[in-house]
Amino acid sequence: MLQLDVRPGDGLGPFKIGASLWSILSLVRQPHSKTLFPSVNILYDTITPSTSIVIVHLHPHIDLLFSGKGQRLHTIVLRRLRHGLPSSPKPVVHSLGTTPGTSVSSSARSRTGAGGSALILRYKNTIILSPDEVLRKFGVMKHFGPTYEGDLMKYPGIMFSIFDEDGAPSTAALMRATAGVSVDESKRAEVKKIIITQKVPEGGDVDAFDEVLECPAMEGDLSSVILKPHEGVDLFFFPSDSAKRTLRLGVSTAEDIRYELGEPMNVYYKEDDRIAIHAPSPEEDASLNSYFMNYFNHGIDCFVDGSTHVLKKIIVHSNTLGSPLFQRYKRCPWEISDPSLGSQIVRYSDPFETINGYLGERSDSSPPMVLDRSEDYDALSIQAFSTRLFGFDGIILEVSATDQVVSVTIY
Repeated sequence: MLQLDVRPGDGLGPFKIGASLWSILSLVRQPHSKTLFPSVNILYDTITPSTSIVIVHLHPHIDLLFSGKGQRLHTIVLRRLRHGLPSSPKPVVHSLGTTPGTSVSSSARSRTGAGGSALILRYKNTIILSPDEVLRKFGVMKHFGPTYEGDLMKYPGIMFSIFDEDGAPSTAALMRATAGVSVDESKRAEVKKIIITQKVPEGGDVDAFDEVLECPAMEGDLSSVILKPHEGVDLFFFPSDSAKRTLRLGVSTAEDIRYELGEPMNVYYKEDDRIAIHAPSPEEDASLNSYFMNYFNHGIDCFVDGSTHVLKKIIVHSNTLGSPLFQRYKRCPWEISDPSLGSQIVRYSDPFETINGYLGERSDSSPPMVLDRSEDYDALSIQAFSTRLFGFDGIILEVSATDQVVSVTIY
């Protein structure tokens, strides 16, 4: 049984509007979640993966739509509400060896045995849909109150549709359109789809291409990271009125990093020597036992000198779909700011051409390195994924074949 609580404007079960793509995929990959969501499909635009809307389909009931730039959960769609269940609304209930005082419907047990999970929905601790209870139009009005005329019942933060997933009206909807069908009968139309979104001002509409407004699910996440080559980074967190935090290259220590970002999720004691070509001089090679402090939950790596424990480099990750490092890091909302190049700011959502034009004067004239990311992981089952490393004064851009900047290093 898949049991979920419905929260208009806020979420569904463990899925909260505004949560990051990284956190949601991490959740469904947990061992306890794999039994509930055994099949996960991810859909996106392969031409512009950095800004593409992402749809995560959890078979058979749930579609999660994420915003293109922020990679934040924007819309939840519940469909196929009666998937695999008999058409009879009141199946015979048999005891199947459950604990005393409990019973399991034969339809639900047969559905589960068929390799799926029956769906139970609750709203304010009241069951509104189950294998034994069909959600109909009159049931929606009973639990959520009156709404406007039409086949799409709209409430703040939630909508109910009597249309099938292919866009065709359900049998009940067709009956309602037939002459002689009473208003009471039309209220028995079966709900086929439920849509949960952020609440918008009265009269407004939710656009799937809009970014998600700031909400409680974002609290503690980075809202913006300003990269300053040769200097460091300014860190801004949700909520938006939080104080700015700063990390400085050559100044901040491992202790300072922990103070600003918390304990790292991992510490890695090996430098990737493949970018050593960009070091200004051999003297700047890392000392022995230098290490990365990995903040996968913020999309940031901090490279710390093993002798002085002072910050030497900062790497930020764009969590670009289709790349080998996708889902290893949460998207970092980085921006590059250089007052010497004017007031313009370039960011993670911009194509390489735009960022290269902005940083052109800082180019070190070296040819780009080619980096095969698939070499990092012996068990990786994807085809070879090569990126190019473009060096500038104090900054390195890692660029994909589609001209998306997948990571940035400042030193």
